[in-house]
Amino acid sequence: STQAMPRTVLARTVLALAAAAFAVLYTTLEAPASCPHDPPESCFFSEAYAPARARFREAAALAGATLHQLNITADLTIDVAVIPANAATPPTLVHMSGTHGVEAHAGSAVQLALLKRWADAPADAPSSRGVRVVLVHAVNPHGFHCGRRWNEQGVDLNRNLLSEREFAALSEGGSERAALYDEHEWLWNMDQAWTPLFDDARFALRAVYAICLLGMGKVKRALVSGQYHAASSLFYGGSSLAPSHALLLPLLQREVWGV
Repeated sequence: STQAMPRTVLARTVLALAAAAFAVLYTTLEAPASCPHDPPESCFFSEAYAPARARFREAAALAGATLHQLNITADLTIDVAVIPANAATPPTLVHMSGTHGVEAHAGSAVQLALLKRWADAPADAPSSRGVRVVLVHAVNPHGFHCGRRWNEQGVDLNRNLLSEREFAALSEGGSERAALYDEHEWLWNMDQAWTPLFDDARFALRAVYAICLLGMGKVKRALVSGQYHAASSLFYGGSSLAPSHALLLPLLQREVWGV
């Protein structure tokens, strides 16, 4: 597959960095009881999508949230917890986890920690200060379940929230964005299965070569801008709204904006 990547190495790196950042940022949050890990905050992390979803649902119920379930498939769902505030038009805090599935472990842990804190100490909850909270768990449940950045269609959801007009304009071949991506696609579009260690080293060498040859600025723009003309290649933003966004937007419009 052209979307093969060092997913195991990437996932481990992301999880290690996320765990360290979480421990620093959320040291004031109480960890689950009898956590065997050090730091104990790591017990808010779940090993996989299914237990993370189950824990989120349980914590949302204990915190008094209204839970909405959006089905991507029969087994994969986006779960949205809404904690209302006693105000006619309250300010709203929206927190989303798992836009990139492989990063969902960290976002899910943050949401679980916050829900537990608010359930244990309702006076600390934003709703007690007139702020409505909307927690969106696993925007990309397929990616979370499979350890992938992309969704079930190979779409990078972080580059997918566009209008029909924007999709039409970006999908045209020959654009400057497409040309820049095509110039660099040999660096990250692999045409064979990834072999750990060997391909890790090869990718690092190719990256250094590309940066020296083409310049860090061009490589970064090609990487972070995404592309809309090659559906089987990395960082594809899609040609229309992905199911996650198509389901989530109406719910947010109703819950947040009252539309």
